[in-house]
Amino acid sequence: LSGTLIPLPNPYIIPGGRFREIYYWDSYFTMLGLQVDGEVETIQNMVDNFSFLINEFGFIPNGNRTYYLSRSQPPFYALMLDVLAEEKGDSIYAEYLPELEKEYQFWMKGAQNLSENDSVVNRVVRMPDGSILNRYYDDNNTPRPESYREDIKTAEEAVATNEDLTEEEVYRNLRAAAESGWDFSSRWIKPDASGNFNLSAIHTTDILPVDLNSLLYHLEKTIAKAYLISENPDNAR
Repeated sequence: LSGTLIPLPNPYIIPGGRFREIYYWDSYFTMLGLQVDGEVETIQNMVDNFSFLINEFGFIPNGNRTYYLSRSQPPFYALMLDVLAEEKGDSIYAEYLPELEKEYQFWMKGAQNLSENDSVVNRVVRMPDGSILNRYYDDNNTPRPESYREDIKTAEEAVATNEDLTEEEVYRNLRAAAESGWDFSSRWIKPDASGNFNLSAIHTTDILPVDLNSLLYHLEKTIAKAYLISENPDNAR
């Protein structure tokens, strides 16, 4: 796995333990601690690393590994800018507006193609009233390279107990749960008749999580704020 690391332009902080790479949503909470300690330069470096990933790949991957390039994690980038703006002023929002837009475009990819008859694509879902909400997803439907044997076993168990299910669907839902950062929580699993939770009953992509949609609402408000600061009220609206 050492050859899978995506180089970053600035120093960064890892979660610790066995990890040698950054993780997207973990890093926001690291930044809160750095802010308390007055480590503004490190916060700046971390924001710039995530901006680099957005500009390089069109989104922020789960972590800076090549095997994470099919999924992201909870979109905390706008909240990271909030932390940096508290230290350096609101001009930060205008400076990073292009990256905010790209982050949003990633999560909304395919929204323009949704219709009453075709209501789900990628990370976007059209509701009966025409509004659009988001879900966790992964562009791939294969076993995760970092948990290959475990995923194959889970998929085999799942299709053995549900003939309507395919292994590819199970892999997609496992990967989507990894995008959520809650890997793995009973939140994504259908309980059986006895109320027990088995990973083979995972159905992450069927759920529209309130936390994800709240984060994206904040991202929308942050983009609007950035346009106002950039003296572009039409785009803000």
